[in-house]
Amino acid sequence: MANEINIKSSTIEKGLDIAKDFLTKILGPTADEFGLYLADNIKYFRFKNQLKILLKAQYYIDKNNINIKEVPMKILVPLLEKASLEENEELQDKWSNMIANLVDSEQNMQNQIFPHLLSQISMDEYTELKGLNKEENKHLFDKTKLKNLRDELDKSKYSSPEIDKLQSQVTDREQQGFIIILDSYEKSNLIRLGLIKELPPRIYLEDSRRWTNNRGEINLDNIEPMYDTDDTMGYRITELGEKFLQICEINKNVNNQDQL
Repeated sequence: MANEINIKSSTIEKGLDIAKDFLTKILGPTADEFGLYLADNIKYFRFKNQLKILLKAQYYIDKNNINIKEVPMKILVPLLEKASLEENEELQDKWSNMIANLVDSEQNMQNQIFPHLLSQISMDEYTELKGLNKEENKHLFDKTKLKNLRDELDKSKYSSPEIDKLQSQVTDREQQGFIIILDSYEKSNLIRLGLIKELPPRIYLEDSRRWTNNRGEINLDNIEPMYDTDDTMGYRITELGEKFLQICEINKNVNNQDQL
C-alpha cells in the first residue's frame, strides 16, 4: 500500500533519523545517548533489526492514533537488545507490537518480564500458547452460558438436556484442561516461564469395599489413592500467559492487510 513504510528501500541513515525522532518522544533527553549506544555498540545486523522493529512499532502507533508515553530505559534498552537477535519475521512483529503497547498511554503494561518472555520462546510455542488462550476463551463463554441456562432453569422448573451436555463439557475441561501440540521440551519451556500450567494426573481409589468395615463405615487409614501417569494430562493458560499474549498483539484498528 502507498502509505506503508518500505523498510527494504530505506537507508540506514534515514531509518536512524525516523527512529531517533520516535525515541526522543518516548525516552526524552536520554534519546541522544541511546542513539550513540545503538550506533557504536551493536553490530550491523542487530542494528538493522532494531530499526525495523522500531519503525513497525511507530507504524502501528500512527495507524491507531495511540497517545504515547515515555518508557523507562531499564525496560526499553533490554527489550531492543533482545529484539535485535530475532530474525523470524512473525516474532519481529510481536516485538513491534510489544513496543506499541508499552508506549500506549491508555495501558499500564510497562514491565521488564515481557521482553524476557518473548526472547525465550519460539514461534511454534507462541502459536500453541495463542491457540490455548482461544480454547480458554471458549471455555469461559460456555461457563457463562451454563450459568445463564441454569438461572433460566430455576425459573422454569424444567430439566434441560442442553444443560446436562454443557455441564459435562465444562466439567471435562476443568478437570482435564486442553491439549497442546508441542514437543515435551517446548511444553516444559512454557511451564518454566509461567505461561501455562500442567494439570495433575487423575487420582484413582481402590474398590471402596477394601476400605469400609462391615457396618459401611469408611476407614480413611486404608485408602490408597493411585496416580495414572499414563492418563493424558491437559494444560491451562496462566494469568501471566494471558497478559503476555495481550502485550504481543495489536487489538485496535490495524487491518491485517495494512500491516508491514
